[in-house]
Amino acid sequence: MKNKIFLIFIVSLLFGCSNPIEIEKALILENNKNTTVKVVNPEKRIFSSSLQIIGTALANKEVLIHALEGGTVSSFSKDIGDLVKDGEVLAQLYNPQLSRELEINKASSIAAESNYLRFKTVFEKTPELTTIQEFERVKAFYLKENAKYKASMISDSLLTIRAPFKGFITKRNIELGAIVQSGVQNSNTQPLFELMDINKIRLSVALPETEVDNISLGTNANVSFSEITEKVYSTRVSRLSRALNPRTKTMNVQLDIDNTDLKISPGMYANVNLELESSEAKLSLPIKALLSIKGEYYIFIVKENIVSKLKVRKGLSNNKYFEVLSNLVDKSTTVIVEGKSIVKSGMKVNSIN
Repeated sequence: MKNKIFLIFIVSLLFGCSNPIEIEKALILENNKNTTVKVVNPEKRIFSSSLQIIGTALANKEVLIHALEGGTVSSFSKDIGDLVKDGEVLAQLYNPQLSRELEINKASSIAAESNYLRFKTVFEKTPELTTIQEFERVKAFYLKENAKYKASMISDSLLTIRAPFKGFITKRNIELGAIVQSGVQNSNTQPLFELMDINKIRLSVALPETEVDNISLGTNANVSFSEITEKVYSTRVSRLSRALNPRTKTMNVQLDIDNTDLKISPGMYANVNLELESSEAKLSLPIKALLSIKGEYYIFIVKENIVSKLKVRKGLSNNKYFEVLSNLVDKSTTVIVEGKSIVKSGMKVNSIN
């Protein structure tokens, strides 16, 4: 009977209206009166979920070793791939000017010391033979010459290139006879060696802004490498940068992995599974309320029976629910969970829970 009445209405409408646009509006209005959607209100839930993300393996410590004094390479004892100890000699430089200054300053220091000791003896035993001013002048000259000699010894010792920590030589940029410049006195000098400590790996992850609140120091993670198929590494979050990259809107998160077997090489990409858990209850909606379009997320809300489309951000999620991130959504918001495909913004609908 209802269908018959509706058909009579449509026929009379077609004959009574000559404007096609008015006919279309009338049909949409009539159709909207019969559109019913199922809705829910957001609820707070504590989420426990995982995040799959790519990380990059970095050396625990990495340094480019420069010469602190310029000179000619007279020898080097380490090459690419060699394991070196903390303080071990890597190379030796020769600088004739520093060698000459060392010998001159050494001789001057010895002579000044001898003169000072002689004046000291005279001053202590027969003070009337000299003045205190003369004695202090001799003493000051000795201290100055001795300081110059010690400075020359330090400069000469810097011609011996040593490893600052235990690790592997990953680059060597010198050859015998090559002239190298001081990295302290000159900019853009070429490093002599590159040294890495890879017994421990720092895994660097760019964490999206939306996940920052759900991660903390100690968060569990499982890490795997496509090149190491036989092992999954269990670890925890070791460091958080506490700041977002303004360009990518990501935070640098680091995880430490034991690498004493040296299977992981710096530069490898890793598959990281972070076990996220919300620190407090989050405003959430059923997954079926979410509409994804080209990587962006939307929901349909109903206010005074009128539908509107709202862009939101998706936070933590599981198989049934997702955390909804929007300042325009609260516990009182009415959200469509069934009927999204038949509505659009501006439509009038009937809502049921």
